[in-house]
Amino acid sequence: MSWSRRIPILVMVVFLSLGLQHSFATPTLEISTSKPVYEYGDFLSINFKVSELTGGDVIIHIIDSSNKTSAPINLQIYNSNSTITSPFPFYKTTFSPGTYHIDAEYSGSTASVSFNLIDSGKIVIPIEFKTVVKTWKQGSPSDKDYAGLIRELINDNIINVANYNNQTNQVHIPQWFKNSANWWSDDFISDNEFGLSIQYLVQKGILVI
Repeated sequence: MSWSRRIPILVMVVFLSLGLQHSFATPTLEISTSKPVYEYGDFLSINFKVSELTGGDVIIHIIDSSNKTSAPINLQIYNSNSTITSPFPFYKTTFSPGTYHIDAEYSGSTASVSFNLIDSGKIVIPIEFKTVVKTWKQGSPSDKDYAGLIRELINDNIINVANYNNQTNQVHIPQWFKNSANWWSDDFISDNEFGLSIQYLVQKGILVI
């Protein structure tokens, strides 16, 4: 075979070889969080960068300070640079303060990142409590209903009341506090303002629960 015929064949072989190497290459993966330190009420936001889109999911595990690992979380990405934010914020009822690690895997490539969760003292009330108060607007909740909700917030350590003792058989919830609870459920009052008012009112004996 003459060199004039061999050269096109050699060129084709080289391009095919390069194409095969590229098709079997593992895509690179980088992950980062929107900030290194979060507090209760913040939403976890994770950025993913991949060298190519393969159509697969990013699979992450979140590991807490005690090395307890979450179930795998599958996340779909549609761009080589994607940011995914948790639909729910950090709550005391679901996350303890400490250092967390995120391990990620995408089409054979792995990456990890860490962040810290701190308790800054800000009161953040889980959304399910607000949902309960919203449903009460349609009925006639009793003082015991409000007292039970407040006790749960205290017992879950969401609201801290010094020397709280729930052994009382008496319950008293002023009507104006129920109005405040409604305003809070409609987002006219922040979690922190509502929680601090409960702390003060219970300590002063104005709320008897």
